[in-house]
Amino acid sequence: MDPAFLAEKQAEYQAQVGEGKPLLPVFVAQTAKILNHDRSAYLRFGPYWWAVKRVLRDNDIGVGEYDEPIWANEYACDTPELTLIAAWEFADDNMGQFGVQSNEYDLDGIEFLLYDPDQAEPK
Repeated sequence: MDPAFLAEKQAEYQAQVGEGKPLLPVFVAQTAKILNHDRSAYLRFGPYWWAVKRVLRDNDIGVGEYDEPIWANEYACDTPELTLIAAWEFADDNMGQFGVQSNEYDLDGIEFLLYDPDQAEPK
């Protein structure tokens, strides 16, 4: 995702939260909230999910230990805040375009299938 776009979005969110107040706790809490409401909501983040999951785990959110480090590294941004912004932008765009959550994504002609047993299988 375009770094300039992400920086612009981060500035918008910072203005909403207030200068000097950390964004990461807000982003983590909102992401955890939707996952607590519906565990399949992880699908909205598509290929960003593994980077999102890493950020959540790093902030003591219990989302399980299963990992796909190659995808997490590929879709992680420079900061955890930017990673979550990018993931939410992807989710908003994907849901707006298709209106449904799917576990299949077309990433520039490459088919990506998302499955996280920590989220998909009953606890």
